[in-house]
Parts: sequence; C-alpha cells; structure tokens
Amino acid sequence: MTTEPQYSTQGFHWQPNKNLLLLSLCLFPLLIALGLWQLDRADEKQRILNQYNANQQASPAGAEALHSQTNLQYRSAWLEGELDANRRIILDNRVANGKPGYEILEALTVAGMEQKILVNRGWVPASLDRSILPQIEAVKGQVQFRGALYQTLGGYRLDDGITQAAEWPARVGWISAERAETLFAESFFSHQLRLDQDSPGALQTGWATVSVQPAKHTGYAVQWFAMAMVLLIMTVIANSNLADWLKQRRNQGQK
Repeated sequence: MTTEPQYSTQGFHWQPNKNLLLLSLCLFPLLIALGLWQLDRADEKQRILNQYNANQQASPAGAEALHSQTNLQYRSAWLEGELDANRRIILDNRVANGKPGYEILEALTVAGMEQKILVNRGWVPASLDRSILPQIEAVKGQVQFRGALYQTLGGYRLDDGITQAAEWPARVGWISAERAETLFAESFFSHQLRLDQDSPGALQTGWATVSVQPAKHTGYAVQWFAMAMVLLIMTVIANSNLADWLKQRRNQGQK
C-alpha cells in the first residue's frame, strides 16, 4: 500500500457566483473607461503643450497681426497702448504657492484698434479681510506691454451672480473676453494679454500652461487599467476552482 498523497484528477471548471459576476460586469467597463478618459486627457494636454511651444517660438505679434487668421493662443505679443486703471477687474480665488489671492486685469486701448484688449497684470495676495481689496499702482500713459495672448479654454466657472459692474474695481469669479464686453459695455478682442514678468505693469506672473502634465495622466491611465486587470483575475478566481486547480497542478509537478 502506497503512502504517497493522492491528488484529485478534477480539472478546471467554473462555479459562478451571480452577485460577484454582476459586480465585476459593472466595475470592469467603468475602470477601462476611466483609463481611456485619462489617455484622452493626456492627448489633450500634449496638444496644448505642442501649441504653446510652436507659438512661443514665433516672433512677437503686434496690433496689426491680431486679426489674422492664424492661431494666436500662447503667441507672444508686444502691444503699445494705455491701460484703464479706473475700471479694474479683480479676479477672485486665484491661488499661487498655496496662498489665496487675485489676478488683476485692466482694459488696454491700442491706437488704431476699435476693440479693447484685456490685460492680465498678474497675481497679488489677498487680505484675510475679504472686504479689503488690493491697492495696485496704476500704469500711466502710453506704454509697450509684453506678454502672451491667451483665450479662455472653458473649464469650471465660479457663479458669482454678477451681471453688471455696480462699482469699480469689480471683483468677479471668472472672466473672458465675452464677459468683459458685458462688464465694460465695450467691444473686446477675443484673447487677453498675460504680461511677462519683465513687462511694464507686471505683478507676480507665471501661468502654468497645463495644470497636469501628460505623463501624469498616462500614469493614471495605467493605474486604472491595472485595477481592471486585477479585478478580472479576482473575478476568475472567485468564480472558478482556479486556485485549487493551480495548486493541484503544482503538487503533481513536485511528485
């Protein structure tokens, strides 16, 4: 009589659990969709960066080039004109280095242009007392301002409930060229001018082209796909005798 252990010749078979299968069928496509969404976001951010790099290499645009049919997003521009410090936009809830603050925008009148141009002078810290607005030194006279053209790309907008400026300066939750036309009751160019740090009138500047780099979105996508794969493996194990079958095969191989 042999004393060696006997192993079952039972093969692999399914033993499905309907509740677990239903849960997996719901979660698996969701995880795949989240991974694909992150890949789309990575592609979108990469297109933005490519556009930024291409337009930053172009020569600075002057007032005569603003109405051309070329893509002006992130294009360097040198514009000479006079800022309207009496009607100032204080853009609320702007954070820099973890500190709350505002961005300061003023309307620029350029000689020969019917439309005004919204100039973003940069960031200033906010007082702990919300009723105290920042005091900003005005830029007087005709000045050449240097910066990059930027058109709002959408995204989340804080509903501040403001339909018209009751007084100046006006503190608002969001701004675009279209909204500037409503607040100022004047026509505005489609892009604002974000000042370079060395431009006259510049405050604290330096805007991130994208909030999250493409590589980070790709990393998130890999995580979602990995979670989907783990879910698939766990589903197979939970709804079959796979673990016992593999153990049996390993033991038989060690005989």
